[in-house]
Amino acid sequence: MNRRDVLKLGTAAFAGGVTLSLLGPVAIADTVVQVAAAQRFKIGDIVVTALSDGHIMLDPALFSGITPDEFQAALRAAYLAPGSYRGSVNAFVVDTGSKVFLIDSGTGAALGPALGRLERNLIAAGYQPSAISALLTTHLHPDHIGGSHREGKPVFDKAEFLVSQADHGFWSDAGIRAKAPAEAQMFFDLAVTAVKAYGDRLRLVSGEAEAVAGITAVPLPGHTPGHTGYRVTSGKDTLLIWGDIIHAGPVQFARPDVTLSFDVDQPLAAKTRKAVLEQVARDRVMIAGAHIPFPGVGHVEAAGAGYRFVPAEWDYL
Repeated sequence: MNRRDVLKLGTAAFAGGVTLSLLGPVAIADTVVQVAAAQRFKIGDIVVTALSDGHIMLDPALFSGITPDEFQAALRAAYLAPGSYRGSVNAFVVDTGSKVFLIDSGTGAALGPALGRLERNLIAAGYQPSAISALLTTHLHPDHIGGSHREGKPVFDKAEFLVSQADHGFWSDAGIRAKAPAEAQMFFDLAVTAVKAYGDRLRLVSGEAEAVAGITAVPLPGHTPGHTGYRVTSGKDTLLIWGDIIHAGPVQFARPDVTLSFDVDQPLAAKTRKAVLEQVARDRVMIAGAHIPFPGVGHVEAAGAGYRFVPAEWDYL
């Protein structure tokens, strides 16, 4: 995909005036909360901790390739309330014993009071922000980087900030931003702010390559040009933290062709999703997803013409 194609696809993603209003009404902050939303499990000798940042409401109008009635039928089949889909926003700590890494950082204050809970859950899980050696970013959307900075300063003040070269190039391109509608330009501005906050601790990764010891960056393009998964390997165990391969599980596992308006390249996003689902189902690879119900960890298996998600059991550490 050349630069002209990226520009065309980038502007097409915002066609039709898709706005943040389709994410649903801003929720009122909870008056009663659950226990800290942090859950540990092991991948070989590595301890991974799933952290919740909260939840986001996804309006059915955001999805393409499915009718409103089919969308609601999928929710009913999953015993969910009709209307918008409530998706989790998850991030993951990877603790190797000598280094602590964080994959994605939630929303911070970017998207309202139903979100922005990652930092408190990180601390409740026993990790201070200063303990993070590197922040590995799946892509530069607000719900994945909003919590990386506060008032232009890095929250993770000792961490490198890793992002794919393709995503950095796209979201920092003033020409692409200028062609996007005004309501979409905040995506670009938040991305630039996050990158600037880390200054010379920014590190760009390209292609499939070692991001840090024990974690490999895996290109999964389509949702954004540089959308990236991270493969955690220890001994015989593997975990693929796949970012935004799935946004609405009850819909997209069974129908991987269904895409999201925020996918920069919807056909490529669908193609990548199908390939990843086929691979992890065939190889029985454990996955972790940003928008799968918390903790977002489990396996995928073939089911009819599509797939289904099998949540992992509680890990008795």
